Amino acid sequence: MVDGYKHGEGLRLATHSFTIQDVILLVNVLIIKFDLKCTIIKGPKPDQFIIYIRVESMDKLRSLVLPFMHPSMIYKIKKRKRYFIKRFS
Repeated sequence: MVDGYKHGEGLRLATHSFTIQDVILLVNVLIIKFDLKCTIIKGPKPDQFIIYIRVESMDKLRSLVLPFMHPSMIYKIKKRKRYFIKRFS
C-alpha cells in the first residue's frame, strides 16, 4: 500500500520500499493514463524513491480519487484555503 502526504501545494507518495523499476512503472501510469504531472525524487536513503505529484495536477488528482477516499483521509488532498492580508501603507 502507498501512503501519501502533502508537500507544499503538491503531494508526495511514500514509495520508499518500492524498487526504482516499480516507481518508474507507477510514474509512467500516472503520466500516460491519468495525465498527471509528476516526478521521481530521491528518498532519505540512497535506494529509496518518492513520487511527487505537482501542484498543477492536484485538481485532476482530487477529481480522480475523491469519490473513493475514506472521509478520514480527505485532509491529505484537500485544497488549502489561502488568506490574503491587504496591507495599508
